[in-house]
Amino acid sequence: MTSKWSSISVAAAAAVFATVAGSPASAACPAQDPAAVSGTVQAMFSAMATGDVKTARSTFTPDFYLFDNGVRFDADGILALVQQAQHAGSTYTWKVTEPDVHFACKLAWIAYVNQGGVTKDGQQTPLTWLESGVLQYERGRWMIRFMHSTRVPPKKTP
Repeated sequence: MTSKWSSISVAAAAAVFATVAGSPASAACPAQDPAAVSGTVQAMFSAMATGDVKTARSTFTPDFYLFDNGVRFDADGILALVQQAQHAGSTYTWKVTEPDVHFACKLAWIAYVNQGGVTKDGQQTPLTWLESGVLQYERGRWMIRFMHSTRVPPKKTP
């Protein structure tokens, strides 16, 4: 009788383990590819610069938010702000440089220097920001969950 219950217990434990091990929550960690993480951030900037809201939005998780210039923005808020500036005649460029990427399975965090600028009325103003973000691996790709941006003050000439 003991061996029958032991066999049933082992079979039940194996079934539970197989179910848990096969669940998405315990799926293997994705490749730790820093270029894929920085590429996602750059793809978001490129989409925003060209007014491609659909592509920009596709880089964000549903709960995305951003701290920029002392304000918290969700995806709709930051996309609307950029579109408003573009409709007023501003053109933006953003470029991820010096990326420093770290991983914890399906989470990645990145710190980088954003080199870019704004052009309005033919006048280009170079700008630099120190930025960081947290990305989550979902549906087979890295998506931006959180960002923080701090503008570097322009250098003063003596």
